[in-house]
Amino acid sequence: MKAFDDPVLVALVEVLERAGTAFFVIHEVEGALGWRYISQPYARLIGFTIDELTATPVLSRIVDEQQAAMRELSVSFLGGGAMPAMLEVTIKHASGELFQVETTFARAASASGSVGVVMVHDKHAASPQLGLLEADRISLVGALAAGFAHEINNPLTSVLLNLRSLRKQLLAHHPEASQPQALRCVDDITTGAERIASNVRAFQTLATRGATTRIDLAAVVASALRLAAPTLEARAHVIRQIFPVTPVRGEESRIGQAVLAMLMFAISGFDDPSATFSPEGVMTNRVVVLVEDRATDVVVEVSDNGRALTAEELRRAFDPFFRSSVRGAGVGVGLGVARSVAATLGGEVALAMRAGGGAVITMRLPPES
Repeated sequence: MKAFDDPVLVALVEVLERAGTAFFVIHEVEGALGWRYISQPYARLIGFTIDELTATPVLSRIVDEQQAAMRELSVSFLGGGAMPAMLEVTIKHASGELFQVETTFARAASASGSVGVVMVHDKHAASPQLGLLEADRISLVGALAAGFAHEINNPLTSVLLNLRSLRKQLLAHHPEASQPQALRCVDDITTGAERIASNVRAFQTLATRGATTRIDLAAVVASALRLAAPTLEARAHVIRQIFPVTPVRGEESRIGQAVLAMLMFAISGFDDPSATFSPEGVMTNRVVVLVEDRATDVVVEVSDNGRALTAEELRRAFDPFFRSSVRGAGVGVGLGVARSVAATLGGEVALAMRAGGGAVITMRLPPES
């Protein structure tokens, strides 16, 4: 690629590079399009190195059916013709995946002729503003949930205290012959109330913002499973494979929210609202929750044997507020919560198709150093 001979163009490229913009610069060479410059963010976006891209035709990464139109528009634009303010183009990633980008064109003059600056934006990438909206929404839901848990906890404490008092009075004053039945009723009510109290405590832990601390990820996942149990167990058999793991460092409530989002995404993969059973009466819907140390990471993996992911779900599941007709329906923030939490802690979340149908969501977090 030739060096730029126009100081204005040099300045423009420097500004775009500092901003981390994915872009490239093209020119016309004997009726064909040639590269003048390729930015690192653009090469990274489509999965190639700059040297690899330089060795290929300019339009080779655009899907075949769009190449002729793009070639005609680009040559016309470099010659002084008009170009739409923004064009949507389908790109072939190095992995073979197709994804849509929005392209914006600018024309600049140089001593050797006109060049075209093409800025590329991944159409489905979360923008900073969407990230802020997601954070605000999560904070609002967390505040409401904490208040709701507090309102449940106050009367529940009174119920438990009175049940314990009632039990003492039954033992002291109730006829001995009828005590066992009466005590059994009181104990059943107490067990139910204590289970509610335990769930409220877990809910408060996951809903209330706290300080960054040393966290037992296995315990956080267990709390999230306890909260999600009514939804999960009505639709699938939940298999827990939770092993002792190396502690991680983070905010317990945020990690808990991430795990809940993963669980809800998995359970939404079952089309039937109720669990299905084999002729032998065995529940066939499965959600497997695995927590383990894997290589250098601490891993939470949620897999299901539900409906297969569509191409759009696989591509857009991490978009803030994305909802498909089934996967992620009702979750509202999709898996964007899990990804943003993991990224903040130096980790990552990946979504993949499960062999035989269903999905696998894997969150990797670095261990506490």
